[in-house]
Amino acid sequence: MPLPVAHGAVGAGLVALVRANSSVRRDWKMLLAGAALAITPDLDFFFLWVLHLRGWHRGFTHSITMAVVVTALLFALLGKRRARDVIAYGLAFLSHGLLDFATTKSAGGVELFWPFSTERFKLGLIDFLELPSGYSISEIIKYSLIELAVFVPVLLLVLLLREYMFPKIRSA
Repeated sequence: MPLPVAHGAVGAGLVALVRANSSVRRDWKMLLAGAALAITPDLDFFFLWVLHLRGWHRGFTHSITMAVVVTALLFALLGKRRARDVIAYGLAFLSHGLLDFATTKSAGGVELFWPFSTERFKLGLIDFLELPSGYSISEIIKYSLIELAVFVPVLLLVLLLREYMFPKIRSA
């Protein structure tokens, strides 16, 4: 299960990719919103940590259906004039469940198809740490630094490509 660093970097990267006219200087708030939306599905830890209910993590908040609902709500809020932004934000939200699916190996998996199925799916390409399974703060920091070293350079590459290699797309 990736930590917020990876989820946020992927979400911001997707927003940068989808928005043809994005500029880091001008649209940093949109990139930050994409990062925040990509982290949002992990608010389901509330059920575990506060209500002490097991089995909620990587459930409905990580599903494709929830991503569609969030995208529809954003569309209602932002309107059709900002449809490209809505799609970017929806993809950022969806990326969370897909990234957890791709990186879950030993834990239960992700309810990608909730409410149509409560089956949990996992691809297990890389096995990240599973919270909250007794990892020390130093281990969490270590994994966060690894994510920082892997995912943030990819985000920076996307931003550099958008800013300097494809200026014609941005001005269109």
